[in-house]
Amino acid sequence: MDLTKILLVAILIVAVMSLGVLMIKPETETIERIPSEYGDFKILSSEGTEEPKYLLNVNGEAKISADPEKVEVYLGAETDAKTAKESQQDNADIMQAIRDSLKLIGISSEDIETTEYSLTVIQHWDEDTEKYVITGYRTTHIIKIESTDINKAGDIIDKAVQNGANKVSNVVFSLTDEKIEKMRLDALKKAGINAKEKADAIADSLDVTIKRVYQVSESYVYYSPYVQRGYEMAVSGAAAPTEISPGQIEVSASLSVSYELV
Repeated sequence: MDLTKILLVAILIVAVMSLGVLMIKPETETIERIPSEYGDFKILSSEGTEEPKYLLNVNGEAKISADPEKVEVYLGAETDAKTAKESQQDNADIMQAIRDSLKLIGISSEDIETTEYSLTVIQHWDEDTEKYVITGYRTTHIIKIESTDINKAGDIIDKAVQNGANKVSNVVFSLTDEKIEKMRLDALKKAGINAKEKADAIADSLDVTIKRVYQVSESYVYYSPYVQRGYEMAVSGAAAPTEISPGQIEVSASLSVSYELV
């Protein structure tokens, strides 16, 4: 057999193989979105395989609450004076008086932390000179006071205000790290149960059977401390004790779960 015949045979073989590949039916995937009282969900099916696979995707959600275990109070003093040194000294005197008063109700120095300190210029616009004129200086000092006695928040604010505090910003009720982690895991477990209940209800309504969990992923876990803002009455010198009512702490979780159907 000469070279020309060999080449013709080879070309014929390649052509036949290519035709066979083109005749193979490609695998296709269809997606059907179905609304229900549990929210929209999708059923995915793959065709062209020996055993068609159907997937049901649902989201499981859960939210749990707990009483707070600690409180953080953010407060401080703002002082104005003609000189920067005088402003800083006045502020330092007030903050020391606040710290000393807090010790009387069981707050140690380890429970107090500075979160903000600033010294700024006070100025106004002079119409005659058309320039800003410095009229003084302002010192701001904010501290965070932390306590595991959540009922002490009001006492902390009152003691501080009685000793010169004129800025009370936030009161934050929260949990310990250990408690947050435990609640996170509990929320994830309940989210998994919620996903299974949704999937069972949908499968029952469509007269299909759940075979197994095909895929699962954690969508989110959200921790929300309870925050109260603004205590103008306390700062204005109201005689009545400041009452702070702690709210509950919430942890929410969500899972995305795919179930294989038969």
